[in-house]
Amino acid sequence: MSNAVLLAAAAPPAPSAGRVLIEAGYYIGAAVAVGVGLVVAWLALPEPAGGVVAARLRRAAVAVAILVVVTGVLEFVADAARSRRVGIGRGFGWTVLDGYLHVAPARGGTVGAGVVGLLDLGVGLLLALSLLVVSRQAARAGAWVVVLLGLVTVAIPHMPFGQAHAQDVIRAVLIVGHVWGAMVWAGGLLALAVAGLVGRLGSVEAAEPAGEDWARVWARFGSVALGAVGVLVVSGSWLAWTHVGTPAQLFTTPYGRYLAIKLALVLVMLAAGGYNARVLLPRIAAARAAGDRAGLVRLAVRHFPKVVAAEAVLAVGVLLVVPFLAGSARSEAGWPAARAFDGTVFGTGVLLTALVAAALWAGTRTAPRRSADARESVRAA
Repeated sequence: MSNAVLLAAAAPPAPSAGRVLIEAGYYIGAAVAVGVGLVVAWLALPEPAGGVVAARLRRAAVAVAILVVVTGVLEFVADAARSRRVGIGRGFGWTVLDGYLHVAPARGGTVGAGVVGLLDLGVGLLLALSLLVVSRQAARAGAWVVVLLGLVTVAIPHMPFGQAHAQDVIRAVLIVGHVWGAMVWAGGLLALAVAGLVGRLGSVEAAEPAGEDWARVWARFGSVALGAVGVLVVSGSWLAWTHVGTPAQLFTTPYGRYLAIKLALVLVMLAAGGYNARVLLPRIAAARAAGDRAGLVRLAVRHFPKVVAAEAVLAVGVLLVVPFLAGSARSEAGWPAARAFDGTVFGTGVLLTALVAAALWAGTRTAPRRSADARESVRAA
């Protein structure tokens, strides 16, 4: 038997198009909700202080709530259908749903997958309700509730319910951290892309308040995105090591190829984020320092949202790849599983975390210098 046949037999079947769209939609809905909450709660100016971005996203909160409900229900039904090995269309039947809710717990667990799915759906409905509250009230506390519920929603499917060993807990923490980092980064991009699109479709804003508001948003989101990327690098490195034994497996196994596509999209997003941090943000700071209101509006209100919209499209592409990441490149290549979590693995993780923290710190330390150089260029002009 050829190696290709062995690989094909070892790899899980590719998900259907419906399954891909439903799972990606579930994460997109949660991410947009987290992004809306984060922008309204902290990134943007408060509305009483002239916050244009927060007002836009509060108006969009009802649509986001509907998205969360629809995608959450579809995810629950799709999981029920998959557990009973029937098509998604039959997942709406009571027999399938009742069977899903009564699925026995896995070994060592205390609740079945159906109960976990129902809990996830319930928190998702609370998330939608909190979005409706935010759409009616400008209180920042409500927006923080949206962020919290959005993060809890995506964490529930990965949490161990029942007896768990230390390695299970560590794995759950890393997976949840990875998902949270993705939700904050992608959610912020998607929410800000929506805000920028609404601005282009709506009336022309007062230049100075909008420019100042957007400048604040981009500066703060840059810091948030930097932290999210750090979490993604650390957790993603560990997860990749557990599933991929060698770089060659990124090209010789189905799992590896899907992961390579995801990594390529993320690298492009990182390049765009680097352009934002090293070029656009210093230029915006320079325009504010020089009192160049027209330049501030051109950069912060007109140009920056275009770059973020492109990043948001890439983020959606990443989420569309996630449903294909089932199985492991190690098993598909005939390799043994990764070694158990021990002192060596822990020490490597600590070293990687320290290196990532140092790199992020260095990036924030060099940014002011670039900003000063850009300010001198504006003055010279």
